[in-house]
Amino acid sequence: GLGVDGSASNDAGNLVSEARQAMLLQRVAQGADAMSAREALEIATRGGADVLGRPECGRIAVGARADIAVWDVSGIASAGSWDPAALLLAGPTTVRDLIVEGREVVRDGHIQTLDLRALIARQTALAQQLMAQL
Repeated sequence: GLGVDGSASNDAGNLVSEARQAMLLQRVAQGADAMSAREALEIATRGGADVLGRPECGRIAVGARADIAVWDVSGIASAGSWDPAALLLAGPTTVRDLIVEGREVVRDGHIQTLDLRALIARQTALAQQLMAQL
């Protein structure tokens, strides 16, 4: 299984990037056919849930949790890709839509659950205060 919990394990907290890295490292160590993008996605979704003993997560199925991420693969980054698993090789880096527990968190690439501008301004102010103390 794979997972991310912040900058300690993945600088962007991006599970797709972590799955890509795992796949590429396996290919370096074991050869070009060592791990497919589809296998890496399965390890990152279903595999991570299974490692945690959470069979209701990591899969789209009746009775499973209502969490889903949607990427827009119609752009230039994904041009020529025919397998949805190519998201790891030639996909966008951010989700278009994200639904967690049936609640819309990201819509059309914009966070719906918080005021992002205010959060960024607050983080910038805190970073500047920290730098002023050095």
